Amino acid sequence: MTEELPITTSEWEVMRIIWTLGEATSTEVIQLLVKRRDWKASTVKTLIGRLMQKQMLTAKKEGHSNIYQCTISERVAMQREATRLFQNMCAMKNGEVLAQLVSEIQLSKTDIEKLQAVLADKIKDAPDEVACNCLPKEETRE
Repeated sequence: MTEELPITTSEWEVMRIIWTLGEATSTEVIQLLVKRRDWKASTVKTLIGRLMQKQMLTAKKEGHSNIYQCTISERVAMQREATRLFQNMCAMKNGEVLAQLVSEIQLSKTDIEKLQAVLADKIKDAPDEVACNCLPKEETRE
């Protein structure tokens, strides 16, 4: 089972900013989130504090400011979340959900080419049908 990230949707917003910047002060995060969301500075500080308690952020002191960095890479966090999402679904529905996601999200030409290459390689060993994983095998109806 994939370890679930212990963060809320709002905390993801803070993490995304710090991942993008590499590191940031609370002032930088506040300024950016106030522009994106209708949040107060105190809300952002609370989110940063929660992320520190959850050990998702570290801080180093520089003068009167703390410089925050993420303790987990964006790539690892995204992979964990995606894996967790698909582990919570019937395996028979993965392709359908993935196709729906691909049709709805914005992708670059490079992204699409990568997906096409992965799918072209994956089709070589793909089964005709994916088995349901919702019930133990001895409990399935045939």
